[in-house]
Amino acid sequence: MRFTMVCVGSTGDVKPYVLLGRELLRRGHDVSICAFCDFEELVRSNGMHFFPLSGNAKEFMASIMKPGTKGVTYLKQVRDSLKDIIGPFLDDLQVACADAEVIVATFFGNIIQSIAEKQNVPFIKTHYYPMDPNDNTPISSAPGLRAGKVWYRASYNLAYLLISTLELYYLTDWRKAQGMPPRKLESTPCNVINGHRVPVLYAMSPLLMPRPLEWDEHIHMTGFWLDELQIDYQPAPELEAFLAAEPKPIYIGFGSMTSGDMGETLAIVQEAVRRSGVRAVIATGWGGAKPAPSEHLYVVEGYVPHDWLFERVSAVVHHGGAGTTAAGLCADCPTLVIPFGGDQPFWALRVRMLGLGPTPISREKLTVSKLTRALRNLTTIQSYRTAAAELGARLRLEHGVQTAANLIEAEVSRWLTEDPAPQKGRRRHMHAKTAASWRRLASTRSVRGARGKYH
Repeated sequence: MRFTMVCVGSTGDVKPYVLLGRELLRRGHDVSICAFCDFEELVRSNGMHFFPLSGNAKEFMASIMKPGTKGVTYLKQVRDSLKDIIGPFLDDLQVACADAEVIVATFFGNIIQSIAEKQNVPFIKTHYYPMDPNDNTPISSAPGLRAGKVWYRASYNLAYLLISTLELYYLTDWRKAQGMPPRKLESTPCNVINGHRVPVLYAMSPLLMPRPLEWDEHIHMTGFWLDELQIDYQPAPELEAFLAAEPKPIYIGFGSMTSGDMGETLAIVQEAVRRSGVRAVIATGWGGAKPAPSEHLYVVEGYVPHDWLFERVSAVVHHGGAGTTAAGLCADCPTLVIPFGGDQPFWALRVRMLGLGPTPISREKLTVSKLTRALRNLTTIQSYRTAAAELGARLRLEHGVQTAANLIEAEVSRWLTEDPAPQKGRRRHMHAKTAASWRRLASTRSVRGARGKYH
């Protein structure tokens, strides 16, 4: 089966897709990933085809993840980021999906979904944070994380109305050119294509947020998508020596965050490390700024796998991306989150509510004194370490990548076998032989096994 997986975002968005793609390859499928050019080597080195997206990952993330970005501001920044590239962007997506028999995509409004609708192929939607209405939390990037059920529900209605408004602006001409009707204003997620219910996979653990009871059965929680293979990484001798020394260092890094004054951020971090008396490995990430190394500070400029590094530190401090949060907790690390925007405040709150680390400090409120106090608490309060170790042991039992692949195969089989009457036009339905092969697949993998315990 030919899968095209479309991932618009940073390393934290693309790497889970690489892991999922690798599992689908192992099962005999043909897999392509469409992402920003920054990730071509990562995708191809794992045996998958690569299709580039117009634009630059660093510039895109810098434009939409300014510190304090929330709600309407976030959507406006997405609009501004797309206005100059939407034409080539849509062209790139059509090229990437031209021969796809199944399309899997991270959420990007209904742009990618419209292509699947046009080609009438199975479409799987994936999320790294809550994007379907529920009573537990507002939609990603919305304020009021503790405001209550009424606001939580309203936040999804407001956000999807705004998203629909943006799509009328961006997609109307394209859909008309494709012979498709314009999209309508909607206040809820569009989870139907050509009469088919669109399955939604959350690469999240219900151990951090329980699966909402109000979600329909087409919405699945798989657990985090983490690399379970042995990591073959050879560190620099200096890094290896620094990690081996006592006391065990902490990790500090902000990944793909490039917005705001990253030089100022790292200056605050460096002084707080000095005052708190901890030893730290600092990863410069995409920010570009570089603190001066010292006896208590090791600076990493290149790539070091989180899965490898986090097993060798005592605690982690980061921006609160879903993947980084999961990697730290799976390594039993107490965690301090310094969220910049987007879904990061959500993960910061979940970490704090479960007693896994100190109160988060938003980037715009970060000071030397606040961070110094938080670092001392992070490394000395034993309850954080106990809670992180207990959660980490449970997270390592989830096997989210395998669960996601099982669900995808089961959902594609369902889609094909329940296909309504064939439609006119090229690629309007699968060849009978293909559909039959998926029916055989469904019969050999139990529905219970495919759905997993977090369905």
